[in-house]
Amino acid sequence: MVVLAAAVTNKTGKILVSRQFMEMKRIRIEGLLAGFSKLVGKGKNQHTLIETDEVRYVYQPLEGLYVLIITNPQSNIMEDLDTLRLLSKLIPQYCEGTTEEDVSEHNFDLIFAFDEVVTNGFKEYVTLQQVKTYTTMDSHEERIQNIITHSKINEAKDQAREKAKAIEMKRRERKMAGVGMAPDVSGMGGMGSDSVEQHTMHTGPSRSPVPDFTRETSPEPEKDLRTGPSANAGGMVLGAPDGHADQFVKMLGIKDSAPIDNPFEVKKTAPVEEELKDGVMLLVDVSEGLSVEMGSDGSVKRMEVKGGVKVTCFSPDVSRVMLLTNGPLKKPFMTRMQPRLDKKKWTKGALGSKDPSKPFPTGSADALTLVTWKLSTTNEEMVPFIVNCWPASEGNSSVVSVEFEMKNPAIVCKHVTISIPCPSSKAPEIVSVDGKAEFLSRDKVLTWQIDEISAENESGTLEFSVPKMDSVSFFPVDVTFSSPTLYSKMQVKKVVQAADGKEVEHKLKSMLTTSKYTIVAEGLED
Repeated sequence: MVVLAAAVTNKTGKILVSRQFMEMKRIRIEGLLAGFSKLVGKGKNQHTLIETDEVRYVYQPLEGLYVLIITNPQSNIMEDLDTLRLLSKLIPQYCEGTTEEDVSEHNFDLIFAFDEVVTNGFKEYVTLQQVKTYTTMDSHEERIQNIITHSKINEAKDQAREKAKAIEMKRRERKMAGVGMAPDVSGMGGMGSDSVEQHTMHTGPSRSPVPDFTRETSPEPEKDLRTGPSANAGGMVLGAPDGHADQFVKMLGIKDSAPIDNPFEVKKTAPVEEELKDGVMLLVDVSEGLSVEMGSDGSVKRMEVKGGVKVTCFSPDVSRVMLLTNGPLKKPFMTRMQPRLDKKKWTKGALGSKDPSKPFPTGSADALTLVTWKLSTTNEEMVPFIVNCWPASEGNSSVVSVEFEMKNPAIVCKHVTISIPCPSSKAPEIVSVDGKAEFLSRDKVLTWQIDEISAENESGTLEFSVPKMDSVSFFPVDVTFSSPTLYSKMQVKKVVQAADGKEVEHKLKSMLTTSKYTIVAEGLED
């Protein structure tokens, strides 16, 4: 099988999109497509292929358009029809319609999709969903890397601000000392002033100049001298806005649009600032991430739980601690420990260093993972709930029924959002819904929001209709939620000092969230 070219034309033979997969001149492909419009115009044959001495046309009418591929006469007709069928599905998927205007507006998107189906004239064995995934090029690893990069940048900004404030405070202290010495020793005021002026050349202009008592002063310094030391009292307030801190940040080459006096503008550090504001010097985070992949009929293909215990110390006073838990975890969980921890203590549920005198890292960016665990299964009864998605064709519409059903009552799911792809130019018509449904026109996604899935709310349904489209267009369905219940049942009962066993005040966070919870198309008929 060799596909020479794929094209989309209108009924009059106008070429809307043409993609050549073999070396061909433009005049050659235009001649072949012009010949097709003349041959298909006769309208005597019921089949959708036309053979000539040189090539074979395999085509399919699509409302006011023709989708065709040009192959050599020796090509396998069954594979040609399979290729044509997949290319025809790409048009409503990427063009959001089947008119000439829709195709012309999305012609490059269509060409990119054609390239995923045919390479160098040979068909790739891909599905419509795989083509959509390849052209989207959404990378979870890239998002994680971007988050890490931004976090490091924000940390550098915080350190720069603190350093700038410390330098500015020392500069003001020296300036105050120079003012106090001037009246007692003749000539010393000028020396103090000169030294301050020399320092100012490196840090920027001063808002409150120190007067030089050895020469006639300007009116502005006289005003400061009359007000006395209280004039500079406001400058000693920590956290007050000052242009020198901004200049110091610029000298470090860090771009920052947030005001220097507002550290809460940096969103990544806001939770840490909140912990410090509450007086919490030790934060213990017990978290799990749930990844599930299931079919459209609710069958579980893969389920994985990854969890861990992290400790963040905000003060050296609480850096030599030991966590007392209900561990260790047993099968089917697989656990791994931080190498610096004592494995013998873990057999009794304690997480502590082999050497109690060595502290844990201190700082908001130095959260230490003490232990991690993992669980993999395909048991349907382990997932919190299953989601069934059943698209069906009714006339010129597609009616989609979505249902959730609780499977694991031990996991109470809160703030559940089920996102269903809906690549339609029109908003879907909601027939019925348990909860709240909202169509995001920009993302072409219908979101179904449920406050809680638990024993009191075990099941629910959503039904909506859209203009007719392929069943696979409504997949993959993405689910997000959070739960206060962990699969591992891991609990941190107490935190104590490693040296004397004295209990340490701390804040505990425990949460199960979704890493990837998707429902993929399987066994659906178009």
